[in-house]
Amino acid sequence: KNPLMVLPECQSECRKCYFKGLKTKIEKIKDADEKKLAKYASGKDLSAAIAGTILLADSKISYFAAKKIGDTTYVYARKGKARDEKLLAVQNFKDPHIRMLGIMDIVSKKKIYVYSIQDKMICKGKDATPPKEFIPFVMKKMGLENGMCRHMLKDKKKTHIKIKWIPAGVEIKICEECASRNTIMEMTKYFYSPNIEKEFKAEVEGKFVSCHKKCDKCFIEEAIEKQTDDSYYIQGKIDDKKFIENWYKKVQWNIEKLHEGVFILDGICYGKDIDAVIEKMKPSKWEEMALRYILEKIDRPLIMENATSNKILSKYWEEYGDKIIKTMAGDAWEKIESKNLMPSEILERAYAETEKQKVLKDLPAFKSLPPLAEFADKIARAYRIGGYKEAIRVIHDEEMDVKKKAIAYAFLLAFNKAEGEEWKYSDMEKDFGRNLMKYAAELIEKKGDEYEKALQEMLTMTGSTKKIRG
Repeated sequence: KNPLMVLPECQSECRKCYFKGLKTKIEKIKDADEKKLAKYASGKDLSAAIAGTILLADSKISYFAAKKIGDTTYVYARKGKARDEKLLAVQNFKDPHIRMLGIMDIVSKKKIYVYSIQDKMICKGKDATPPKEFIPFVMKKMGLENGMCRHMLKDKKKTHIKIKWIPAGVEIKICEECASRNTIMEMTKYFYSPNIEKEFKAEVEGKFVSCHKKCDKCFIEEAIEKQTDDSYYIQGKIDDKKFIENWYKKVQWNIEKLHEGVFILDGICYGKDIDAVIEKMKPSKWEEMALRYILEKIDRPLIMENATSNKILSKYWEEYGDKIIKTMAGDAWEKIESKNLMPSEILERAYAETEKQKVLKDLPAFKSLPPLAEFADKIARAYRIGGYKEAIRVIHDEEMDVKKKAIAYAFLLAFNKAEGEEWKYSDMEKDFGRNLMKYAAELIEKKGDEYEKALQEMLTMTGSTKKIRG
């Protein structure tokens, strides 16, 4: 009824209408008979598509064709020789996106601005400012309210992509959760701009990290404020989600380039506060010693998700591992077996060796001892190094006669752990052990000469005449 509706409505003051020639052709078609329509339909342009479509009403359809655009398949009938996109546009005119195909050759060649809304197209000529009715239309199509996704309406502090549509004076904000497309490319289904890259700007707003506490000087401030290049995004080569991901990567890269030993763990920046990191990690004693050593040494940022003490230690182990073990274990570091062990396990062994050396330095050294004295000495040293668990292991590993069992029972009494073990000892062994308990108690407490004296007295009380230095 009105073939001219396929052309955009004019909202500009162009000296010359870019659609004048096409409009003249379409006006001729309006009242043409079948013969003239057939002639017009033999062309390739939009007027030919209109003529062919009018002929379809009164003639047999040659055949149907289908074309998939995006996720939608569009069906159209062929009549005449018009190009497929022209037939698609005319026969699917109710679709604001598809109707644009009918004039894309003209608007791209002439570099003019055209917008498609619910029931028509609007031409703005060389004016980049969109028609007032287009903005609410395209925002609704994008599922946005006040230029924002539903999550941003509730929480404006969420990390999001911010798109500035400069000629429209509009800002669009879409959070990470809703970032599933390229919003600019989705919008351009409904309008044509010859200068997209100049008219849109994109950046990411949000927090790469949270602050554990306010520092006197923020070492990463400049790094986190740098934005990523938006050209690939505006050209449609990446989507919203990828653009946000690239921002995270760029910020991390900017931070990693810094020559500052700052600590960013699980999205929280601790600055250079080693104590705060230790408090977060809750490491064992041996892990804490190693962590402090490393954190004091590094001069580049430590950035880690799902951080654990062992994960941090593993990151720097190749560089600092041997030095840490040497510092902890001293001359005994080479004795520590480390094959197939995690750093935390190696450190535990080094720490145990360190504690062992601390204990042993307060005790006298013996070249050789009588068997009974040697057994008592082994139990006492084991207890000082590894507590009851290590002492009972020594006892259980020993093949014992009556006197050794008496010594063992004496230590169990001194440990206050005899209950549960009594059944293994005869009444005589237990009585003997009670007489030796005084010396066992001294052996787990005394140092130096007093330790040696207690050991000699215990040996003598067993009935031995041997001297431990004899």
